Amino acid sequence: MQGLASFDRWLTRRAAGHLSAARTTQPSLRHLVPVTSPAPQPATLSFTAQPALPAQQQQLLSPTGEHLATLPRGASAAQVLRAALGLKAGDWSGVLADEGRSRGLQQAWRLALLRQQGGAVQWLSEPLWARPGQRPAQLQQAAQRLALQALWEQGFRLRDAAFALDLH
Repeated sequence: MQGLASFDRWLTRRAAGHLSAARTTQPSLRHLVPVTSPAPQPATLSFTAQPALPAQQQQLLSPTGEHLATLPRGASAAQVLRAALGLKAGDWSGVLADEGRSRGLQQAWRLALLRQQGGAVQWLSEPLWARPGQRPAQLQQAAQRLALQALWEQGFRLRDAAFALDLH
């Protein structure tokens, strides 16, 4: 118990020594401020008075310039693809093996779209060569990047929403 008390006293003295050393090394401004002036009051912050900043968004435009969707800045490839293709709740998009193509132990994988209405598989990306057993998430991300690149080549584009204000 005495050990703790002496340690506490030592810490208190040490802290007091640092404070007095800090006071002596800092220049005093007391002589510059008149004693009769009132002490400055801290400013109060009002968060309701500040206008809210608009969220940074981008507009997805079709090759013809038609507005398809408004997306957050930095949207993932999957979000852009969903918006560009107009995927509905019953549609399915994922990675499938292209059965007609294989090279030894490697299989061609492609991003595919199967719509609820229609039933035919639509290939969205170029073949991606990988061995069976590769991590599905990595394979899907790579296929989505290829499909997104194909969209950009077709003429789809993203435009900042801040520059797309209609002033009519």
